[in-house]
Amino acid sequence: MPGNENISIKARIERIRYLTHETQGSTQYFEAASLAQSVLHDTVGGSHPLMVALDDSIKSSHWGKAAAAARAVLALYDEGGLQSPRLAIAHEIEGEILDIAQAQVQAAEMSKDSTQRQVQLAIAAFLAGAAIEDALRRLCDSRGLPYDAQKTSLSKLQAILYQPSKQVEVISRAVGP
Repeated sequence: MPGNENISIKARIERIRYLTHETQGSTQYFEAASLAQSVLHDTVGGSHPLMVALDDSIKSSHWGKAAAAARAVLALYDEGGLQSPRLAIAHEIEGEILDIAQAQVQAAEMSKDSTQRQVQLAIAAFLAGAAIEDALRRLCDSRGLPYDAQKTSLSKLQAILYQPSKQVEVISRAVGP
């Protein structure tokens, strides 16, 4: 998990710990359950079984169950159980793609054949672009920002992730081609 996201998750986890202490009341348990939902959403996704328990307890105003479900999220976090297998696989694949791109760049630097060098650099650029595009798609998905999966490009995804007029600034700024 990227550093800033991990810091955000950890801060919410610590807040949940405070809010679920037995001396707290229904308002704090509601906040804890809501924060627990956000932690689940940002780590393992909204379809996690605990999400249903949290949602049901909030809707029924059963604060004891809300606190218990939030404590279950704490237990999962403490045990390392809030790691997204899909995200871990995506990171591994992207890392391998970028390793191949780097190998192509290194081979191009050593090549004396101009045509071969251009082909290797084109392959490296294509692979690096694919890894960046995948990362931008996952950022859109994690923030619930819609995009046309059939007609995306790096510039379109950047524009979706940086829309100051709509208070969307997931990336610092959109950079043109």
